[in-house]
Amino acid sequence: MSTTARPKRDISRLEDYLEAIYNLNKEKGFISTLDLAQKLGVKPPTVSSMVAKLAEQGFVVHERYRGMTLTEQGVRAARSVIRRHAAIYEFLEMLGIEKDVAYEDAEGIEHHLHPVTISKIEGLVEFLKQNGKYLQTMKEGIEDRARGKSGG
Repeated sequence: MSTTARPKRDISRLEDYLEAIYNLNKEKGFISTLDLAQKLGVKPPTVSSMVAKLAEQGFVVHERYRGMTLTEQGVRAARSVIRRHAAIYEFLEMLGIEKDVAYEDAEGIEHHLHPVTISKIEGLVEFLKQNGKYLQTMKEGIEDRARGKSGG
């Protein structure tokens, strides 16, 4: 099956693995399938299967019994996932959503948004960070609406 025909669920899972490998690699350096299984809450054979797919697609280099590391292509892909997650998470926080909920929602949403949508969210987040009065007005409007008041 070609990369372009892969179901979104498979792409989401692949991206979750890349993100986890990237983060573990930053923490520990060269990582094992057991490290990854623990991080993702899955069984080692599941990790082995996915790592083989990632290696086949050029995202990781895996040395049996020694561990894995991301290729340049893998690092670029992982950073893209992390950037998307961060933008969505920050946006949700700006909406007044609790950190834990924002993190969980961003984790689910990050795989399903078009790159143009992510770019617009990033632009909005940057704008609101640089223009605190608009951020405050937005938050007040959201809170007023949540309390049942008309926003305008």
